[in-house]
Amino acid sequence: MKIRKCLSLILISAMAISLSACGGSSKNNGSPAGDKADTQSTASGNSGGADGGSSGRAVTLDLVTGSTGTSWYSYGATFAEVLPRALPSGSMINAAAEGGATSNPIQVSNGTYQLGIGYNLSDKWAFGGESLYTEPSDNLRGIAGYLDTFYYIAVVRTDAGWTDLADVAANHIPINISVLPAGNMGNIVASMIFEYYGMTFDDIIAWGGKVEYADWGTSVENIKDGRTDFICHNITQGHAAVTELASTVDMTFIQFPQDMIDTFVDEKGFSPETLPANCFKGQDTDIRTFGVTSTLFCSTELPDDVAYGIARALCENVEDIRAGHTALQRFTAESACDPGGMGIPLHPGAEQYYKEAGLLE
Repeated sequence: MKIRKCLSLILISAMAISLSACGGSSKNNGSPAGDKADTQSTASGNSGGADGGSSGRAVTLDLVTGSTGTSWYSYGATFAEVLPRALPSGSMINAAAEGGATSNPIQVSNGTYQLGIGYNLSDKWAFGGESLYTEPSDNLRGIAGYLDTFYYIAVVRTDAGWTDLADVAANHIPINISVLPAGNMGNIVASMIFEYYGMTFDDIIAWGGKVEYADWGTSVENIKDGRTDFICHNITQGHAAVTELASTVDMTFIQFPQDMIDTFVDEKGFSPETLPANCFKGQDTDIRTFGVTSTLFCSTELPDDVAYGIARALCENVEDIRAGHTALQRFTAESACDPGGMGIPLHPGAEQYYKEAGLLE
């Protein structure tokens, strides 16, 4: 699938930032970034799925997650341990400490990776060629959804002297913000939030403020050092970067107005969410917001028996999945096949497992 040059440059830029965040490492276990994994199986059709693929040949699958410090990076380690349990003996999952919500669907669609973690919303955009995607990646298929809940939050240093974005926009207050690089889902949604208030990143600069484009780790350091005051992004409960930031700097969690939440839910496709109180130091009340959920997805190239085995491994090891990260506590076998949690069609191999397990009609 060819993507127009402008989109490619955006996605490459986003991936380059992710690579720098993890020390330039391309893949775990030494697997070259551009190599396709061996997904061939001696079992035909779905025959390997019912017995976990034991009659098939071992497979090695590359899973694109997110950079170090992200929840998805932690998920990758969990999936690397759990997923081979229902695949042929000797199978391996290589979790890559790179990628992101906007680039992962493209990399799975074009075969660079066989598996990816994504958001239901950005997967939907990629599948249909919507939003920043200029052409559809309609070979994407879901394996499991509703892995977690991601909440969009905005936090500002308490000593910054402001806590209201509407006041910033109305009075042209010069603020110093950290935002993820262009092409990243966090950057796109932060732009949408600023647009709601009637301002842009360029306006911030014009009013004497500062906009620093950086990955999560650098953004945390920028705020800790006082270089910037504010960041707006999606997080999970137990998010490592926000936990570190809130534990070392006095931060104020901003409550979005209900009208804004309703707009993002009704018009932009997000889900209404509430971040429970006391998830982070200084966050002593519930935060009403909007959000997305993470998915595990593949392409139509993944054999049916392999997709079957992955779905089976997830649903038969729910407690081990949940133990991998605080945010994965949401995951259940019953919700894994809910189409709302994936945003894209279900892979037929995974669908067969869910039907046989009585989870899908």
